Amino acid sequence: MRITDSAGDDFVAVAQADEVPDGAIKEVEIDENVLVLVHAAGRYYALSAWCTHLGSNLVLGQLTDHVVTCWAHLWQFDVRTGEPLRPPLAKIAPGYRLRTYPVRVDGGTVYVSRKPGRPNLG
Repeated sequence: MRITDSAGDDFVAVAQADEVPDGAIKEVEIDENVLVLVHAAGRYYALSAWCTHLGSNLVLGQLTDHVVTCWAHLWQFDVRTGEPLRPPLAKIAPGYRLRTYPVRVDGGTVYVSRKPGRPNLG
């Protein structure tokens, strides 16, 4: 199932809201892009699934508040913005930010945009 917003962006149904309880991370796929859908503090966020350090899948990581910690080397990212938080060098080195994707919830279904977009602030 797909929906289109006023800007013409396609959103794809990726999960039912009750499949991803608060504090959970779920791997989803849109086209051939693997993403993680995160439910943190009552909101849903979608971001690229692969840690920008060495490519480990973040679905295996741990979520604490709005921070996902990669299981492999403990790198941390803010799920709202994709910005790296740890290690400190990742904050200033270019290229370590995760792509974020706009998310919509409608009628108990979670939709994610096909295109990366502005950070999921909130």
